[in-house]
Amino acid sequence: MSTSSTRLRARGSIALAAIALVTGCATADAPGSGTGAKAAKPASADATAAMLVFAVPAPAGATAQGGLHETFAYSEKEGDARVDDVKVTDGVARITGTVWPQKGSTWAGIGFLATPGPAGKTSDLTAQRQLRLQLASPTATQLRLRVLGDDPATRASGCYPVATVAVGAALREVAVPLSAFRPEGYCEARGKLIASVLPAVAAIEVSDPTLSGSARRTVDFSVGRIAIGP
Repeated sequence: MSTSSTRLRARGSIALAAIALVTGCATADAPGSGTGAKAAKPASADATAAMLVFAVPAPAGATAQGGLHETFAYSEKEGDARVDDVKVTDGVARITGTVWPQKGSTWAGIGFLATPGPAGKTSDLTAQRQLRLQLASPTATQLRLRVLGDDPATRASGCYPVATVAVGAALREVAVPLSAFRPEGYCEARGKLIASVLPAVAAIEVSDPTLSGSARRTVDFSVGRIAIGP
């Protein structure tokens, strides 16, 4: 299966996408909407102390932690998805794009990813138990998450573990157990279990992979602080 991908970015590079379902995710309100909303405050001082901030989007493709963020479009047939704009305000990246499978793509979407540091840096997250992200979308009810390692072949095959979370139009913090991440079924032996990825996490990805048949669809979602906690 061939994959075409176009990317909108200032610096850095990385990418790709897939699917799984999470139930019972905890959520907490973040002030404001997905456009220019400020990062939510954690529920308590103890939560702040225990939480590892993985990435907070900043302008020019950077993160507040010295990492990189990137937005990309992917589709089965070249040209069936595109990134239209990326704006970062007050630590929240708003990504807009268009998915229109005029050439017959059976999968396509728009994605965003952030790294824990400069290109090539990885983080050992084996002691952590949950991923906490600020997310919003006025056009989708679910977004897909992926925990990425640094193996090019696994990235190319889309076989790093994924989970899907419910989102709404207002920016909210969503907590997802890392144990809920699974590789897609089609990956079979190529799929990476989350336990094998956590010792060297290279990026966290958020994407909207929704297709509406052959209809043109506007993609609009926001990503704020990405954190990891026990």
